[in-house]
Amino acid sequence: MRLLVLGTIRRRGVTHGYGVHQDLTAWRAETWTNIKPGSIYHAMDKLAAQGLIRAEDSGDPVKRGPARTEYTLTPDGEAEFKTLLESALKSNEFQQMAAGIAFMETLSRTQVIALLEERLAAQEASAVFLRTLPTESQPSDPSKHPELVGMWAGYMEHAVTATRRLLQSLHDGKYTFADDVE
Repeated sequence: MRLLVLGTIRRRGVTHGYGVHQDLTAWRAETWTNIKPGSIYHAMDKLAAQGLIRAEDSGDPVKRGPARTEYTLTPDGEAEFKTLLESALKSNEFQQMAAGIAFMETLSRTQVIALLEERLAAQEASAVFLRTLPTESQPSDPSKHPELVGMWAGYMEHAVTATRRLLQSLHDGKYTFADDVE
């Protein structure tokens, strides 16, 4: 949630809470993350209280109705965004990785490749480990159930394949990254 909200504000530069909500809804973020539309404003309040975003009255004297609050990233918010993004791109947790992919182009191509190679090494080690776990045809406990072990190993092998495919796309020059723009 923090990465998505910070990244959306960063992408827009200056935005109202409704703008963040509109972007995340338009991106259908609720289908690839655990974000709930009602939690966006709560997250923004927390980020403002932590000094990661700055909230200011829009000062629009023509607008009728209540004043709107505009948000921008603070320097601490920019640093937190980068930290969260780097962590997400190395994560084996699907929803974190999905949020990382959403904003990966804000980093350099070289940096993203390095983070994904780190992720891949961890995934490959996990896949090997999972294939060595003992199983029993009549499992004495769930950790030895062949279906459970097989499901986790299969999940990790699929994650390895997906990470390799993404890395190949990046090596092939796909997408435009921060260091690709002149």
